[in-house]
Amino acid sequence: MSWQDGFVDLRVEPWRRPAHRPTGREAAVLLVAFAPGEVLPALDIAAAIPPGAPVDALAVRLHRYEDSPEWVDGFRTGPLRNLAARELPDLGPIDEATCCYSIQVSVPDPTDLTHLQLAWAVASQASRAGAVAVLDAFAHDWSLPEPIAALDPHRPFDVVREISVIAESESSPGFGHAVHTRGMIKFGRPDLVMGVPEDRIGDAASILNQLAAMLAEGHVLTAGQQLRVNDEETLTVVTYTPDAQVPNVQLIKDGLLLTAGQAPPPRP
Repeated sequence: MSWQDGFVDLRVEPWRRPAHRPTGREAAVLLVAFAPGEVLPALDIAAAIPPGAPVDALAVRLHRYEDSPEWVDGFRTGPLRNLAARELPDLGPIDEATCCYSIQVSVPDPTDLTHLQLAWAVASQASRAGAVAVLDAFAHDWSLPEPIAALDPHRPFDVVREISVIAESESSPGFGHAVHTRGMIKFGRPDLVMGVPEDRIGDAASILNQLAAMLAEGHVLTAGQQLRVNDEETLTVVTYTPDAQVPNVQLIKDGLLLTAGQAPPPRP
């Protein structure tokens, strides 16, 4: 929304990627809206999405528990249930939900982030219509319906709203606590991982949020690249490969590991 010569432009501005560099990678978003029944018979989101949003790539599907119990339960049991217990005040509504909607958009190497605006517009309508919770499946983030229903289509992009930064509670010998992003696939970029002592977890989270914002804008990190954090600290980017020294944090796709100092020699 903007003003120009007294004219009010009510169109939704796209979330731009001013530093976009092509990579050929796919960006994808998956939101799951739990509901007590069918609440979304038709979409009415034209006024909530920017011009050029990839509506042809949008897939909204209703999954009834009676037809797909394993699919529905897959998002409200196991680790995702443990996460819901920490982020939602009451698990009753998702347990009692008889269906859920999957809201999915996949686009190749996008030059903007309108696919995210599109997915959230659908989740917002579902939340206003009666959904009881929304799961951002790739970011591993649960939300109550009220804040999703109230999303302003004209809000600025905020990377913190689109990803999660997670610190693993257990320290691995020689590596420390794994601190990593979840959700970078939404920008077509790899997730980021660091290993730090407990007293550096906050610093690592801040670094990862800053780098995530850069990647969301379209920047690219590659193995071997060095990043100056401050006058005393330099990080080197290497391919994230879990092994005996590097813990497996179960990323959805690939990742990059940020290590202190020089890159290790290539493996034979």
